Amino acid sequence: MKQLTFAEELPYEDDEDGIPISVVLTYGDKTIRTDAKVDPGAAVCLFSYEDGFDLNVPIEQGIPITLGGLTGTLEAFGHEVTLQTGHLVFQSIVYFSKYPNLPRNLLGRRGWLRNPRMGLIDYDNLLYLSAYDS
Repeated sequence: MKQLTFAEELPYEDDEDGIPISVVLTYGDKTIRTDAKVDPGAAVCLFSYEDGFDLNVPIEQGIPITLGGLTGTLEAFGHEVTLQTGHLVFQSIVYFSKYPNLPRNLLGRRGWLRNPRMGLIDYDNLLYLSAYDS
């Protein structure tokens, strides 16, 4: 038997489209709060063009990437931001969509999932987080 401990418990809304959590992004002197879906199948963190615009990110000056998915491809650009979920805060490379109207933000493996220790009880809508090194 193994026992796990976590620093915090984040309840989330029941949502057919995934596990939504509140995220705070900071770039330079701008900070926004947005929602994102926890997606362990996503390679990277992806946020909307509008979120990048609100942060004053020079979107197309970032690291280019073409992401593939069930509905085709999407162009995005990576930028280093401060990302906060719950009380966990860390520097991360996240990608912003090249075009407006992305239907959802994603917290993927690189940029988010590899930073915290995480436990999930989806039946109870509870996400547990701790810093990876704690």
